[in-house]
Amino acid sequence: MTRAATIALMALAACAVGPVRSGDEVDPAVYRVTQDPEGRAAWQRAQRALARDDVAAALPDLRLAVTRLPDHVRAHLAYQDAALAQGGEAAALMRTFYDELPARPSPVPAYVKARLFDTSYAKGQALLEILDAYPSFGWAHLSLGRIRRGQGQLLVAVDAFRVAFVEDSSLHAARLERGEALAELGRLAEAAVDYEAYIDTRPEDWVAMREYVTMLIYRLTRIDRALQLLDRLDAAFPGDVELWMHRGAALWRALRPREALPHYLAALEQDADAARAALDIGLIYYDALPRNEEERRIWWPRARAAFRLFLQLPESGDGQEAFERALAVPYRLGVIEDLLGPDPGGEVTLDDLRLPPG
Repeated sequence: MTRAATIALMALAACAVGPVRSGDEVDPAVYRVTQDPEGRAAWQRAQRALARDDVAAALPDLRLAVTRLPDHVRAHLAYQDAALAQGGEAAALMRTFYDELPARPSPVPAYVKARLFDTSYAKGQALLEILDAYPSFGWAHLSLGRIRRGQGQLLVAVDAFRVAFVEDSSLHAARLERGEALAELGRLAEAAVDYEAYIDTRPEDWVAMREYVTMLIYRLTRIDRALQLLDRLDAAFPGDVELWMHRGAALWRALRPREALPHYLAALEQDADAARAALDIGLIYYDALPRNEEERRIWWPRARAAFRLFLQLPESGDGQEAFERALAVPYRLGVIEDLLGPDPGGEVTLDDLRLPPG
């Protein structure tokens, strides 16, 4: 995803406005309203420019939008991010704009100024002051959660993300980041609830969906759900090697190794340097398929070919692969040689790794 496209996605905003609640709380819709016609038009033009990766064209409209829509938080964030991405005079003008931004009876000026502070400590202190005055300002809870997560205070972050989403249900990122923090804590079942809720509202956040798929396969072993999401990812990204690898792993973990093999082979066909695919093919032929010595004589020639190919391919820097190269795979090749005799040598081809017909 391009830099400007990322900014555009972060800047998407809802335009519906609900009634202001009674008491001290403020309806969070006030932080995304676009009722001013000139400001709304500028914001829409800016989003279109960012979507086509034209940051320079977006900047004047973003500056106009934040001037005409002073409490529109996403417009402020988009302006800051776009100016910083552009750098130079654009970044300097943006910083001057926020340095001179006057205080108002709103948390937004202090919030957008704090976002430009140099240190997490300074940002955190400013956010605490904002929340002392405006405890229902969901954006500040979201940002404080991010800071605390970055500082390793995961339990505090989880609670901050929860409050952010409770106070402002349009902050879907808070739901996702709460799920990520819960996963880091090992609370996977709770994390899955947040990922599901987030994906339901943001069905085309492919990055989040990939994160969730890896958790479903490798940590939760919820293979049926992982395969459902892989179908959606495959439709969006046909020919993606990583997705073939994930599907192979999912089927293998579902005790369907024969079905897994074609996906690993497809990964190797697409990327001849996909060493992990060769390794997993070898492990399936070595461990998953044979149940006795007779079957080892059938499957281990393919295991040996896959292991040999794995050792020939470039190293990825992965620690597990390094262990396999140094110790585990040479050991298995020795065991195979004890049963089958010396390696006949020769070039390994993908045909050597395929399942036999029938």
